[in-house]
Order: sequence, then C-alpha cells, then structure tokens
Amino acid sequence: MSTMMSDQFKIAQQVVNAIRDHGFQAYIVGGAVRDSILRRDVYDIDIATSAYPEQIQEIFKKVIPTGIDHGTVLVRYHGTSFEVTTFRTETGYSDFRRPDAVNFVTDLAEDLARRDFTMNAIAMDQSLQLIDPYQGKLDIKNKIIRTVGNAQERFLEDPLRMMRAIRFQSQLGFKLDNEALHAIHDNRKWLEKIAVERIAIEWEKTLKGPYFNEAKQNLFRVNLANHLPVISEHIYIQQALKSLTSSLPSFAAFITYMHLKVSDIAISSWTNKWKLSNQIKKDSKLLVQLIQDYTKEPLKWVLYRLPEDLIEDFSTLCLLFQNDPINKEDIVAIKKSLIIKKRRELAINGKDIISFFPDRQTGSWIQNMLLETEKAVVSEIIKNDKNDIREWLQYDN
Repeated sequence: MSTMMSDQFKIAQQVVNAIRDHGFQAYIVGGAVRDSILRRDVYDIDIATSAYPEQIQEIFKKVIPTGIDHGTVLVRYHGTSFEVTTFRTETGYSDFRRPDAVNFVTDLAEDLARRDFTMNAIAMDQSLQLIDPYQGKLDIKNKIIRTVGNAQERFLEDPLRMMRAIRFQSQLGFKLDNEALHAIHDNRKWLEKIAVERIAIEWEKTLKGPYFNEAKQNLFRVNLANHLPVISEHIYIQQALKSLTSSLPSFAAFITYMHLKVSDIAISSWTNKWKLSNQIKKDSKLLVQLIQDYTKEPLKWVLYRLPEDLIEDFSTLCLLFQNDPINKEDIVAIKKSLIIKKRRELAINGKDIISFFPDRQTGSWIQNMLLETEKAVVSEIIKNDKNDIREWLQYDN
C-alpha cells in the first residue's frame, strides 16, 4: 500500500496511532480506502474507532462535536480534518434517514456490517493493511457494486442507497450485481420518502460521472426514474433524459439541457421541485439565454456575459446543441482579449448619458442606452472612449 501514501494518509496514520496509543482500536474506513485501492484522488479520510467521542475529545486538542449523538466528531490535526466515529450498529429507520437507535460497539466487524456496499466496507489499519470481511477488494477488482449482506434490507434501511448505487456506477463504471438491481426495482417507491435535497446531491454527482450513460440506463431499467421530481411527471422529459448520453458538469447544466429540449417545463419548476438554490435557477436561466444567443449575437458579447464559473457548463452544452461549438480554451482566450471585462470599465456611465441628451427626461431609456453601448464596445463596433461613444450615440446610432 506504500504507493498510495499521500500526505493526507500519513497524517491519518498519525491520528490512528494517537488513538491506539491510548488503548483503543482505530482504522481508516469508507470511501478513502476504496479510492486508494482504485488509485483515485482521496479528498476526505474517515476513521472508525472503539473510543467514544468524549474519549476522542481528551486525546486531541481540536475536536468539533459534529454528530456526537451518533458517535461522530471532527478532529482537526496538523491542518487536516478527519471525521472520527465510534464503532456502532444501527437499528430501525422509521424516518428513512436516520437510525432510530445507535448502539456503540467494540468490534470493527459489527461496524463494517452496517455499511452499504462491500467496496465501502473495507478498513485499513495503522500499517495500511486491509481488513476486508466482505470481499470488497475482490468486488472492486471485478468492478461490481454489491451490498453488504441482504440487498433488500440495505435499501430499506436507507432508500437513498439506491441512488448511491446508480451514482457509484456513473463515477466508477462498475456494474450493479443482479441482487442489487432486483432489490432497487422492488423498493424503488421508498425513494419518495427521502428528502429531495439528499436525492439532488446524489443526482448531481451522477450527472458528473464519466459513465453517466450506463448509469442512466440502469436508472430506467429499475424504474427509479419514475420516482424523481419532474422526471417522473412527464414522458417528454424522460425521452429527453434518455437522449442525453454524456455527463454534465452541474445541476444547472442539466436543467439547461432539459429546458432546451422541453421548453414547456419552466426552469422554476425544476428548481422548486428539486428544492435547489436561487443561484442554480439564475445560472440555468443565463445558460439557456447564452446558448440561444450563440448563433444570433456577436460571439464576444455572448462570452462577455458568461461568468468564469460557468465556462465548463457552457462549452459542454455547446457541444450538445451547436453545429460549430467552442471549446473551453478558446472561450478563455476570447474572454481574456475583451476590451472590457465588466460594465464599470466602460468609459461612460448613466450620468454621462444624461449629459449627452440634456433635453430628455430621465427614464428606462438610460439603462437601455447604457446596455447598447456596452454591447457595442464589447463587440468592438466603437472604441471605449467617451468622445467616440458620445458621437456614436448622438449621430451614428
């Protein structure tokens, strides 16, 4: 395991050893172990331990009690955060989200038994040796998504795991084993019991996955698509989703794609029913407008209005909707070459326009003329010079 010894893992080892030095068991667990086996980047490392949260608080100086009732605290160590959770078992999920009862245990095997998939039920000790009671490493090698124990029980405990299975397929390109597929099909209706915000997080991760198309096919195969907001309500939306074969960089890009395919469904309908932020609504509306303007307006004017954080979304959507798409590198180059980057860089403002036309009463025409000037400067129809702009507005426009 030495090849995957990143600085983060070295610090995690120190945390594990510090806990062990106080007489407790401690292991690296979960996605970090899975991703290290896959040689994928590891961003967060979780640690499971026989120590109780109060005992962890005595061992480390900086401990944040993020979920202490469920045995979880956040340990800050050498500038890095680690979620440390006491070994536990869980019983009852009456709200389909959190266990009705959490019982702390002292056995790692019992803790691993409560996890969703075998690839996530692998632990790593202080020497980076694997503890793998459910053959998760073999399933990773064979690229199989398999539940820990009975699939029906795992998905009933937390129906969101059905979306997680689809998401992992999109991210990793693994196949779901037949038992998992059948169990998702049998329990799909319970997804509607899950808070839509939690589903949205999994769906966005699914959209971004390099194997999105394969995962999407399973989404329809097990009829899980019929239990997703908006998607379940319209046959045309389902047809549009089936036509999407490539991944998308964000939820806003997805809504844009779907709206351009089925414009009858308002963007606000998507954001309201998925309980998304106003920023996603704003980004979606802007992306729709820019994609529609791509062949109608000067390219520099289109890209001038494109925020930096939506460049990837825009370039991806261009590939899907335009005959002559533009790539990210060209977008960045053109944006860098623009005469102005923001309206405040214009050589004039609203007061100047009023002074150019002293006989006119103030009104909305001022903002309209300012916008017209901004577009002309960006499109290099006129220079960004006060006198040139005044002459253009007074005589040529």
